[in-house]
Amino acid sequence: MNNIDKTIHFAEKSIYYTLSILILLFVFYEVFDLIHLFYIEVNEASILENKSIALSGVPLFFNIIIALEILETFKGNNDNILRKVKIILLIALTAISRKVIVMDVKHIGFETEIGISILILSICAGYFILHNSIKKNSSKKE
Repeated sequence: MNNIDKTIHFAEKSIYYTLSILILLFVFYEVFDLIHLFYIEVNEASILENKSIALSGVPLFFNIIIALEILETFKGNNDNILRKVKIILLIALTAISRKVIVMDVKHIGFETEIGISILILSICAGYFILHNSIKKNSSKKE
C-alpha cells in the first residue's frame, strides 16, 4: 500500500467516524424529542373529550430507525458489498414506508399510488434476490 492509498484510507476512516458520531448525536436528539412529544401527547389525550394520541411521533420514530440503519452501513466488514447493498435497500424501504404511513391518501392520484406500489415491490424483489444470493454464497463457503 503506497502513501496515497494510506492517506485515502485514513481520510475515509476519519469521515466514517465523524459521520458515525454525528448520526449518534442525531439519534439521541430524536429519541429525546420523541419522548418529549409522547409526554405531551399523553398529557393532552382525553377519553372524555374524544382526543386521542396522534401519529405525530411516527416520523420521528422512522427517522431514528433510518439513522440507525445508516450507522449499520458504516460498521462491519467493508469487503462484503452485498451486505451493504442489502442494508441500503432496507433503508430505502424504511424511508418509503415512513412516507406512505404519513401520506395523505385523499389528495394523491391513482398513478402515484401505482408508482409507489411498484417502487416498494421492486425494492422488495431486489432485497429478496440479494438475500438469496448472500445465503447461497455463505452455504458454498461452508
